[in-house]
Amino acid sequence: MTRTPTNKMATKPRPSRKPAGDELAEAVRSHSRPASPTLASIVQQRIANDISHGLLPQGTRLEEEELARRYQVSRTPVREALRQLSALGIVDTRQRQGVVVAARSIEHYNNLLEVVADLEASSARYAAQRMTDDERARLGELHQQMAKLTGPAAAARFDKANSLLHRLVHEGAHNDILANGIVQMRMRTLPYTRVEFISERRRMTKSHMEHDAIVHAILQGESEAAYHAMRIHVIGAARAQEDRTAQART
Repeated sequence: MTRTPTNKMATKPRPSRKPAGDELAEAVRSHSRPASPTLASIVQQRIANDISHGLLPQGTRLEEEELARRYQVSRTPVREALRQLSALGIVDTRQRQGVVVAARSIEHYNNLLEVVADLEASSARYAAQRMTDDERARLGELHQQMAKLTGPAAAARFDKANSLLHRLVHEGAHNDILANGIVQMRMRTLPYTRVEFISERRRMTKSHMEHDAIVHAILQGESEAAYHAMRIHVIGAARAQEDRTAQART
């Protein structure tokens, strides 16, 4: 049965509000979060980050004992983290060599990017169809608050708010399988990229403009417009990130 989109946000009078900065910080802190990560998932993230930042170059052999010392954990979570990274294709398990950081190619990255962009875009499409009035209100308010975040001093807060905005869209799609798929595919792209690019003021401004098209489409229930706006945003952000990473490595 086709779902009927909700096209308008509620227009009930709102009580006096806190300053935008305080409200945004509270929204980021208080938004419902997934269950606490396991130690293995934390180690997995740290290994992926070290690969992303060039601290563990491709072809590097990953020894459990050495990684356990590096991250100050036992070998058990390291072993599980490596198993998870192998399933994601971030590391390879080879005979006689053990576990090594997988080779990365531009073609493989482009293939990953296409999948991530389509998954994120599908999430925006379903959010436009399925978001509740409260979810739409929360998304719209967050987007408005982010407009006030400019300059280097606001970079960290913008990054957190950016992650929250995307998570609100994922949750608004009301499809846990899709949301988990996005998380896994995002993890696969991590070794190719650096995350600090969005802290540039120019990128922050462009990102907010792209969010404007996404949020407007979702709030108006325009599912196809939301899909295409999100896909353009994800691919554009990834290309900017790829260019910055290439410059940093030269």
